[in-house]
Amino acid sequence: MEIGLFQQQSLKLTMSKELSQAISLLQYSSMDIVAFLHEQALQNPLIDFSELPVNTSHNQKNHATSDSTDYMSSIPAPKETLYEHLMNQSALLKLDECEQAAVEFVIHSLDDAGYLHDELIILANQLGQDQEQVEKALQLVQQMDPAGVGARSLQECLMLQLKRSNQWTEKIEQILTHHFEEFAYKKWMKISKLCQISLEALQQLHEQIKKLNPRPGSFYMKSNERFIVPDFIVKIEDGNVVAYANEDLEPRLSVNEQYKLQLKNKQNQEMFSYLQEKYREFQWIMKSLHTRKDTLNALMNTLLVEQEAFFKKGPSYLKPLTMKEVAEQTSVHESTISRATRHKYIQTPFGTFSMKSFFSTSIQLGNNEATSTTHVKELLKKLVSEENKQRPLSDQQLANVLQSNYNVTISRRTVAKYRDQLNVLPSSQRKLFVTQ
Repeated sequence: MEIGLFQQQSLKLTMSKELSQAISLLQYSSMDIVAFLHEQALQNPLIDFSELPVNTSHNQKNHATSDSTDYMSSIPAPKETLYEHLMNQSALLKLDECEQAAVEFVIHSLDDAGYLHDELIILANQLGQDQEQVEKALQLVQQMDPAGVGARSLQECLMLQLKRSNQWTEKIEQILTHHFEEFAYKKWMKISKLCQISLEALQQLHEQIKKLNPRPGSFYMKSNERFIVPDFIVKIEDGNVVAYANEDLEPRLSVNEQYKLQLKNKQNQEMFSYLQEKYREFQWIMKSLHTRKDTLNALMNTLLVEQEAFFKKGPSYLKPLTMKEVAEQTSVHESTISRATRHKYIQTPFGTFSMKSFFSTSIQLGNNEATSTTHVKELLKKLVSEENKQRPLSDQQLANVLQSNYNVTISRRTVAKYRDQLNVLPSSQRKLFVTQ
């Protein structure tokens, strides 16, 4: 199906329990949708679901550059996901319908690492509940396994894990709550004086924290070697950027006509009520899939316009673009865009990229123009790859070169943050020694 450039219809929707579930489906990958529908078909006799035919998934890995349109014949079944692990635990809780809905919505809102990025007031408004109810739901999720899940920051993640240990003390709480940044930068002397704690105890705490998991959901993540199936394929046709939805991924869902005919037979009231309920479930699934499809099409259409230079010229032409800006253009909430981009991929003439990679914050240049953080990171990679390996550039020197050569002004600390995100070692660890 061609997406192209066309008038967008408003996607403003009223929140309901069914819509809450529909929004949750947004974050599913294409293969997750297949697994979900397969499970639903097993539970609902009215649903006829055709599995993806053999050779339907693009055989590409992350950032693949092959133009091959070959398909792979099978995809290995994934292990239990973080979502499934948490939902299994939530089923054991004795909650009323309202509480269960809030807990499930919080679980749906977590990222792959187990973090919650949405504000509670936003989740409450979407769910139609009070913020206090969502806060209680979050607290229940934070008590689940793995420890640290449901955290809203690294600081909270580490504290949640430490609180489950038998070494949690008021002194540790004081340090991590009020002096977390100093602790992260090993300012032991300052913390020792402020908190009246020995340097030895601080070192022991540091060693203890090093053993914690900063990404509690990482155990449930799929392997980086998994195949990536593009949801959209972007091509340049007659100088225009055009996107096609990967129709091979669209589920083949229909009603079992034999059971549907029995809906007309009201003699067996018990059977009639059962089939009627299952038919309503089928209608909800179809509506949810249409909502998901409409949202993704609207999102892709906006990316075609905003990132046209990227699709025509390559990644270095990525422009600053936030999810808030796209949300305003597509008339949905920012959190909906965040969910919609999870586990979604776009095949371009320059390779296959995650949909999230098309979003980047801006950095002001000296000429009143702006560039994306992604572009700045590419510049950093270039500078490091071309540096003198015997005299590697420090973070401050990298910041100076960005300023003088590219008119990009960022602090040394920002350089260090970007360098860490790029998995680039500090200059002291990049230095190569030449033996005489």
